[in-house]
Amino acid sequence: MKRTIAVLALLTCGLPLWAATDQSGLAALKQKAVAGDPAAQVKVGMSYALEYPRNIREAMKWLRMAANQGYPEGEYRLGGMLDVGITPQNPAEAVKWYTLAAQQGYRDAQYRLGVMYDQGRGVPQNYTEAARWYQKAGEQGRPEAQYRLGEMYEDGQGVPKDYDAAMKWYRLAAAQHRPEAEFKLGSFYEHGYGVAANKDQAIYWYHRSWDHGNPLAEQSLKALEEQ
Repeated sequence: MKRTIAVLALLTCGLPLWAATDQSGLAALKQKAVAGDPAAQVKVGMSYALEYPRNIREAMKWLRMAANQGYPEGEYRLGGMLDVGITPQNPAEAVKWYTLAAQQGYRDAQYRLGVMYDQGRGVPQNYTEAARWYQKAGEQGRPEAQYRLGEMYEDGQGVPKDYDAAMKWYRLAAAQHRPEAEFKLGSFYEHGYGVAANKDQAIYWYHRSWDHGNPLAEQSLKALEEQ
């Protein structure tokens, strides 16, 4: 079940409302897709990828059409299918398509490429490359990339250890209500990492993290308030 949720989260990331295309709408999209419209090809492909039961063959066919035209969302979506959407998975091929989309500035592909280098999935593990791609995605506002880059600066993983830089990226992710980033800000203020220790600020950020569903924040908050 957890893997199914993770797969859906990746495949649906960034999808607008057309993801739930009805049959009449799908027919109209197919006309555009057959005529060579790569945006329509992606929409048709993802409709097949997300329908129940899924039609992987049709999904891959249409996504490849879009990707082969150099359409960045098509490249990214095809990479996502190869990464987690088919069995057996093909992470090395996924990296190829993520890279093509990432090089065109597609932020979700930049983030996933960072993950692949971070985890050594489809490529040799390389934290420096992971941080490079996370930064590109983070600069375009992808909060997961911002948070992971904050961790890397905090730990000196692939980048020099730098609490100021870590705080910068955690703040950006926290501004988008990422509870794990809010928790990190609370911890930094509690312990004085890169900032002057500030109990009130620590409590504030732990509260924010707890309010957004992070159970770890409750424990830290209670311990701090009892001091």
